[in-house]
Amino acid sequence: MGKIRVKLTVLLVLAAVLAGGYYFLKNGNMQDASTALSQTVSSGEKDYTIHQYKITKIDGTEYHGMADNGTKIIFDAKKLDQDLSDIKEGDKVKAYFSNSNRIDGLIKVVKVTN
Repeated sequence: MGKIRVKLTVLLVLAAVLAGGYYFLKNGNMQDASTALSQTVSSGEKDYTIHQYKITKIDGTEYHGMADNGTKIIFDAKKLDQDLSDIKEGDKVKAYFSNSNRIDGLIKVVKVTN
């Protein structure tokens, strides 16, 4: 009877540690590489996530960009209904993505001025 009680106690302790770890990972402030390179806008624009890209190629109204982590983006100024004529190759831009619309979530692109 004593061995069973010890085993049950160890099992309960392990289950509590596992549940605590799950809670921390689910609700803690863990950041992966993609989240570290982006930032979620607080204040009035809390529904957007911002990623920064460097423009590598411009093909008509299509803009190609690459983030520091190697993530690529292609966007069309016509589809964004936005004038991007001031953006040139080599410029850095911030791309605003909607958190609620994941399929076609790019909202706008803004040139980063240093």
